[in-house]
Amino acid sequence: QPVSFHYWAIDDGKFIGEFQLRTEFTEKVLNDIGSIGYAVKVSEWGKGYGSVILRLGLEIAREKGMKKVLLNINENNVASIRVCEKAGGKLQDTININGEKNRRYWIEL
Repeated sequence: QPVSFHYWAIDDGKFIGEFQLRTEFTEKVLNDIGSIGYAVKVSEWGKGYGSVILRLGLEIAREKGMKKVLLNINENNVASIRVCEKAGGKLQDTININGEKNRRYWIEL
């Protein structure tokens, strides 16, 4: 199991979403979960929180000495793809994870 850090996103005392960072590029990280994961509570979608959570998460990854991170995003998750690309994500390829197509993006830090 890779080393993992988990953070909650709170705004004005209200839970907004979460962020996970895995600092090792294990087989599971590379071909399944990615080194970064983030989620926004459904009631908070469309308010820009995904971009904020990812931006802050990238700062945490830099602080932990990472030079790049990998995001594996379901091909149907258009909002997350947009957030990732806006943050500088470069598409490496598309892979099959548990029967679903996922895009693998690298972000250089």
